[in-house]
Amino acid sequence: MKRFNKVALLPAAVAAVLAGNAYAGTEACFEVYKGADGLAVAGFADIYGGAACVAEADRGAATAADLEPTAEGKIAYELTGELGVDFDALDGVDTDLHIVYIPTTDIPGGTKITMELSGANFDGNANQIHLVKYDDVAADGSFDAVASSDGTVDGTNTITFITKAGITIGAGTRLAFSRVSTGAAAADLDPVGIKIENNTCTTANASKVVNIRATEAVTDGGTGYSIIGGVSAAQKVVDISPQFYTFYGSTTAEAEVNAESSDSAGNAIIARTEFVYNATTPADQLVAKQHEVVYKTAFYNRGGAGGDLDQAITLDADDHLETAFIASADPGATVKMAIWNGRTAATGVLDTQEEVETGTLLGEFGLTEATATVYDTEAVDVFTPATAGDAEAAPAGIPANLVGADYNELFYTVTNTIPAGATEYGVMNFNYNVKPTYTLDFGTATELDHCKEEVTSHQIGVNGAVLKVPYAVSAEGNFVRVTNEHDEAAEVTVDLFSESDNGNLNNRKVTAVQLGTVPAKSSVVYFVPELVSEAEAQQGYTSADGGFGAGDLGSNAGASTNRHTLTFTVTAPRDSVHGVSVQRIVGGVDRVMPVLDQNEWSQ
Repeated sequence: MKRFNKVALLPAAVAAVLAGNAYAGTEACFEVYKGADGLAVAGFADIYGGAACVAEADRGAATAADLEPTAEGKIAYELTGELGVDFDALDGVDTDLHIVYIPTTDIPGGTKITMELSGANFDGNANQIHLVKYDDVAADGSFDAVASSDGTVDGTNTITFITKAGITIGAGTRLAFSRVSTGAAAADLDPVGIKIENNTCTTANASKVVNIRATEAVTDGGTGYSIIGGVSAAQKVVDISPQFYTFYGSTTAEAEVNAESSDSAGNAIIARTEFVYNATTPADQLVAKQHEVVYKTAFYNRGGAGGDLDQAITLDADDHLETAFIASADPGATVKMAIWNGRTAATGVLDTQEEVETGTLLGEFGLTEATATVYDTEAVDVFTPATAGDAEAAPAGIPANLVGADYNELFYTVTNTIPAGATEYGVMNFNYNVKPTYTLDFGTATELDHCKEEVTSHQIGVNGAVLKVPYAVSAEGNFVRVTNEHDEAAEVTVDLFSESDNGNLNNRKVTAVQLGTVPAKSSVVYFVPELVSEAEAQQGYTSADGGFGAGDLGSNAGASTNRHTLTFTVTAPRDSVHGVSVQRIVGGVDRVMPVLDQNEWSQ
């Protein structure tokens, strides 16, 4: 078969245009930038002087013939459940965003140019968009359309332009997107609109981009030859990223329950009603305080005056930080969660307590997500700094997108309280962590809530060793022997609960029964009947009811009123304390029962 030179098959006029074009075969470009209302198209009257798109770093706009640096629109991800965006009012008021297409090959009349958006559809354009150019004949600042859309525009992400017959668009000509085809001045140009619809919840890493690219330029209404200089790479138009950052840049607050009967200053206290803290230096109470453990965390809002978003959410009373406080073990009946909005670091004093939910000052802990209360903290309070306490400023080294964002610190405190009708703080448990689960929930259906997440806010230990005796019998000769190898005496308390249909009823569980001390490098034997008697005397322990909690395999017909579980707390380094439990067998060999600890044994 005879091979023809394809250029020879072009219409003569088209071939002449391409043959004389120094840019032929190079790539088309887009300029995207924003500015005040009525923004003039940069370099509208000038021809782009390059032969192809250049890297963003090389866009300096030193002269009108250079490409404008990209300044894309920036929109909060949370807004984009269903968001119409008018580029004639990008910020909702008076900021324009221009999209300018620049072919780098002459485009003959009747050429079909196809472009597509990714991440959005065209919207609000009355199904008509024009490519307009500066009227260089009149040279009076006016503009005219040299191409118009063909077919449906709105609701789709693809647009087809047909260039006007008899008009050749010169290489390097700036063609601005406009909803009107003519205008007497640049201020008459009407930038186009799009709609963004995302459907996944917001995370700190949520990121979407709206791009535009010219996918083809074909002469003769799409039946002729492709013009490579009319096709472009993708150009960013809108950047979509989170507006709000919650529980950001935090460190778990670690502290210990004080199991001793005195604090660091030697003041007498009730064991396990306070945390271990520096009683004489308030400035050292930024984490551990007398009755509180403080977790500091940060909240950012990029929608404020110093932020970089063009469209953002304005928080109102329908927006909440939904939070549940999950503890890995029961912190104790009097231990709650509090939220403070200010602090003076020099004194450690907290200020401006926020309600965990309107009408509720303190939050309760749950042991599982299913049983924990979910509190609706007012989002306005979460992101608004208190007027008391230290002035707060974002730390150095944060990501660039957070620089200038509104910044607020909150202080979540595990807090021991005085029970109603009592005069003393309650006895606390220990060896647990707190993991708040949270989501930022917006009251508007088209706004994208934050995904549920969790953070480990607190780790609560104890200043001593813990020995657990899972099974002990209150009968003559049964005992637990506790040994203290430390070079100082140690205080001892014990928690008890008994065999029961429901140990939460009446007083079948008691905590921190005082047992005195174990001298340095010594042992003490505690007989189980005496432990039970001491618990009854100190705290009204009612022991067992003789029932038994039925399990999956049925109840235990041999339930006893004399069986107990014991937990000893000894205020000495944990690796220096150990124990043994013995059950006496009348007429037989005594049994050595398990004693569990957290020691890290080594030879």
